[in-house]
Amino acid sequence: MRAQAEGSVQPRRRSRLDLHAGRARQSATLWAIMNGGGDGLESASLVRHGSSSGRSYMSEGGVQREGLSGHGGGGAGSGGPAGTPRDTTETGDELDYVESDAPLLSQFHEDAIQQAGTGAFQRLLLLIVGLGLAADTIEIFVVAYVIPSAEVELCMSGTEKGWLAAITFIGMMIGAMIWGSLSDNVGRRRALLSALFINALFGIMTAFMPTYGNFMTTRLCSGIGIGGGIPIVFAYYCEFVTQAERGRQLSWLLVFWAIGGVFTALMAWIIIPRTGITVVLDEELHFSSWRIFLVVCSLPSFAAVIGLYHMPESPRFLLEKGREVEAMMVYKKIFKWNNAHNPGAEYQISELELPSGTQRPLRRSNSPQTTAKTFGADITHGLENSMGHFLQLFAPPYFKITILLLIVWLTSSFGFYGLSVWFPEYIKLLKSEEYSKNATIVNGKVFQDYMFNNTRLDNIQYLNTNFENVTFRETVLNHVLFLNCSLTNCIFSDIRSSKTFFKYSTLFHINFTDTDMHPYRFPYCDMEDITFHGLAPGCTLDFDYNIHYKEIFQENLIGQLTMIPGTLAASLFMDKLGRVKVMSISFALSSVSAFFIWFLKSKAGVIVFEAVFNFIFISGWNGLDIATTEAFPTHIRTTAYGFLSAASRIAGVLGSLCFGQFIYSSQAIPMLTTSAVLMIGAIVSLKLKETKDNLI
Repeated sequence: MRAQAEGSVQPRRRSRLDLHAGRARQSATLWAIMNGGGDGLESASLVRHGSSSGRSYMSEGGVQREGLSGHGGGGAGSGGPAGTPRDTTETGDELDYVESDAPLLSQFHEDAIQQAGTGAFQRLLLLIVGLGLAADTIEIFVVAYVIPSAEVELCMSGTEKGWLAAITFIGMMIGAMIWGSLSDNVGRRRALLSALFINALFGIMTAFMPTYGNFMTTRLCSGIGIGGGIPIVFAYYCEFVTQAERGRQLSWLLVFWAIGGVFTALMAWIIIPRTGITVVLDEELHFSSWRIFLVVCSLPSFAAVIGLYHMPESPRFLLEKGREVEAMMVYKKIFKWNNAHNPGAEYQISELELPSGTQRPLRRSNSPQTTAKTFGADITHGLENSMGHFLQLFAPPYFKITILLLIVWLTSSFGFYGLSVWFPEYIKLLKSEEYSKNATIVNGKVFQDYMFNNTRLDNIQYLNTNFENVTFRETVLNHVLFLNCSLTNCIFSDIRSSKTFFKYSTLFHINFTDTDMHPYRFPYCDMEDITFHGLAPGCTLDFDYNIHYKEIFQENLIGQLTMIPGTLAASLFMDKLGRVKVMSISFALSSVSAFFIWFLKSKAGVIVFEAVFNFIFISGWNGLDIATTEAFPTHIRTTAYGFLSAASRIAGVLGSLCFGQFIYSSQAIPMLTTSAVLMIGAIVSLKLKETKDNLI
């Protein structure tokens, strides 16, 4: 017979875990608080009393859970202030969250993970989820490498190129909100697996899209997939590591974000043509190089999907959903992997020691049965619950932390993504100004009975020049200007041109054969007896041949490489100083360093400054990622991260648009803007509570 506490209270109905244990070990639970005590389970401060035979989990209020005894009797706070027990009728497998029991589960999970150890399992999981994190960087930067090539084949205007760059962020924003909520309802592994699979699938499909509209659609879907993966990656991995190692382990995970950027730059260097003219020639191939590049860049997502298929669900999530037996199987699996060298070792914690019982989450009577569930039904059920989880972010006790983190996310994303656009565009501007200064000027010259054959005319301005009986054959005209010129009895045959114009000129008896001399190349000209034979097929837009990928590769590659030592350096201080201090110091230093933008006058200077800025900034970004993961309880962890991630994508788009307009303005504007927003982030981050000691 069950032992009864003081007073006459009916015992609770036995849970599923009692049945699983076979009622072999049932012990008494103290459920009443002495001397009129209140609901002592509300505190998150726990004391664990351990022995080889069992563990007990006690709150500050004095209520103790020991072994499996919680399944037998009522518990303090289980039925309100008076201690009336709650009924947990077994009507389904999905469970409503009861917050007062969360600290007990967190402490048990911490003990279970410590017993399972850190080793081969975590290293393999780090590699798998790291590939998923690298896919995020790839998704962000891949468009920058693809646009100069794809714009020729897909005939994209400037506006269309801008939308192509923005569509990825829009997809990420949508995905973060959807999959963040689903992960808190259907599970970390299943949600992450589906999100990365969508990213990989549509990433491959993008390479085969023949039109701009189809290309945009697949890019949007690919962004939705990877946007959903980011909130889950951090939550999923942190729920497999101990509290003492969480900061260092998550910092190592963030190294993969930088590796993704390096991988993208290297693959672009190997695969994509490096100059504008080779891009045009590459277009004639059946399967262009930029399409191969997109296929290669989808491989990390596919690798992550394959690896995740063989990984278990987060045991912390399983505990939260009342699936104790499954959680214990995961703990034992981790222990087995980490102790493969010692086959005789035994896992010391059993399900009999779970703090289950009086305050376990209540079962939902309208939830589908596990045996009848499908993934589609899980998604539907998860979406139904998502709004409730989302609203919790803006209610006590999470409202303040949500608003503070939101401000830090917005300011840091606006500044970082804004500068990420400004750096390469400013380098292009410097190159363009240098290119214009070095233009060859031909003034007042006469070309008569002359032939330009199989040659390239580059960066030349013909002023007040006469061309009579002149033939241009198999010639590339790159940035050539005919201003106030006279052309008579001339032939242009097999001509390809870029940024080439005839302005205020007179053309008489001119034959154009197999050229791309479209009408927009002749503004304000007098033209008579002009014949066009076989205009070049394809896009009529004026593509700039003056593109040199070497500079773009160097700038991106060096900027991403410096993030790797920056992330490793952050891992040394993340647990010692704490997330908040690392975050605030990093953002403050980044804000101060932004004043050096004023002195950037050369390409080398921009590259060096970007490298230093990224090295400093990445520590704060990593601290923000980790603090966000740790700041919220399990049942809303990825919902919160998903919302904040989505907001950061919006800030990223706004930052990109604003800093894109700063290119032709004074350097003081991007300098002051960056400094101001990052200093705001640094100041607000000081208001955050430290999370390094939080149990998850």
